[in-house]
Amino acid sequence: MKSRIIVIGGGLIGCAVATELASRNFQVLLFEKHFPGQEASWASAGMLAPQTEAKNPDPLFQLCIKSSSMYKDYVQELKEITGLDPCYRTSGAIQIAFDQSSIEQLLQSHKWQFEQGLKIEWLTHQQALDLEPNLSNEVAGALFYQDEFQIDNRKLVETLITAAERKGVEIHSGCQVTEILTDNYSVTGIVANEKRYSACKVINAAGSWGSMLKVEDRFLPKVFPVRGQMVSLKTSPSLLKQTVHFDHYYLVPRFDGTIIVGSTTEQVGYEKRVTTAGLESLLANAQKVVPTLATASFKEAWAGLRPATEDGLPILGQHPEISGLIFATGHYRNGVLLVPITAKLIAELVEKEQEPDQLLPFSPARFLMQNCLPAV
Repeated sequence: MKSRIIVIGGGLIGCAVATELASRNFQVLLFEKHFPGQEASWASAGMLAPQTEAKNPDPLFQLCIKSSSMYKDYVQELKEITGLDPCYRTSGAIQIAFDQSSIEQLLQSHKWQFEQGLKIEWLTHQQALDLEPNLSNEVAGALFYQDEFQIDNRKLVETLITAAERKGVEIHSGCQVTEILTDNYSVTGIVANEKRYSACKVINAAGSWGSMLKVEDRFLPKVFPVRGQMVSLKTSPSLLKQTVHFDHYYLVPRFDGTIIVGSTTEQVGYEKRVTTAGLESLLANAQKVVPTLATASFKEAWAGLRPATEDGLPILGQHPEISGLIFATGHYRNGVLLVPITAKLIAELVEKEQEPDQLLPFSPARFLMQNCLPAV
């Protein structure tokens, strides 16, 4: 057994990192302030969509593309460990436009992504309706992404928690970490529920709560919550075949006829609640895209807090001033998508004690001379 590693945060990222480290024979303790997987991971829609929201082929886009390509094998490995199926679905996605301005934006995406060698196809009004007959007749055009997939994020939560347990991860639920302990700028452990735990390395995968830890007089990169409200509807399993994107809204069909509609984007602090205005916006846009959803049955509404950063990039890698303090947070809208690549790269960093090149654009060091949160 190798060294003891502590992972703070029991969401999909934390569980995936813990499982990967345990697979590499580290002793891993995972701490979650409530119950694993019940925050942003549970509130997600499970889209594996690196192309639809990308504006250019920047490092984040490349990281998302790589992680998406890993998912098929990653899910198979999890199935072999757990016997559970997180319902990975490869039906593709469609992004629609209703007016000329939106068409021009989609055509710009088509141009640069086609030049990158990605699978992307422009659809006329009729081609879009041929692909998805229940779309609004007002749809003017669309992009079809063959390589955009989805997974049932709640089943993935269950699968990853089970995988972590079977790999020997020691999970501490209801155990809130308040302080990261250091000696001469090197990590020595944590304080959780007023008890000390020793470790040679600590992984901060605490999501929206990643900045709310005490650690010497060193800075912590700022991570803040962005609320996303969601609603699920029940209809015929044949209503939609693939995920449909419109503006920043999306409709994600599950195998059983459930359609998940998301999402609002609200900076309201740590206020996690559903509002009538949020629901009205979601339902109105869902019906604009698929008018027959007006007769769908209401199933559930919820809200989650996505972990965002000031520059929109995740925070991945070694703290520039504290040896052994590693970050895996700030994934914002790409948390589920980036699970496989984050777990792999963070585990490589721990094992080899050298930053993988793919992590360099996301290093917490970029905030050292910029706006940042002091320790509290």
